Amino acid sequence: MYALLLQSAEDITREILRLQHGYEFLSYGMIVAWLILVIYLLMMVGRERKLKREIAGLRAMLEDRPHS
Repeated sequence: MYALLLQSAEDITREILRLQHGYEFLSYGMIVAWLILVIYLLMMVGRERKLKREIAGLRAMLEDRPHS
């Protein structure tokens, strides 16, 4: 804490800008991670729907098949 009092205003401003720059990259990284997660989730939902349609079609084929 005492070290902050000994620093000049320029040093403190420079450090604040450096930290903000780091948080900017962190924010971009989090946005990219969430986008990847959402895209993956949408792909899985699409695959699930496709499988459900395929299962329904197979069930219909089994019901329509004559029993021997």
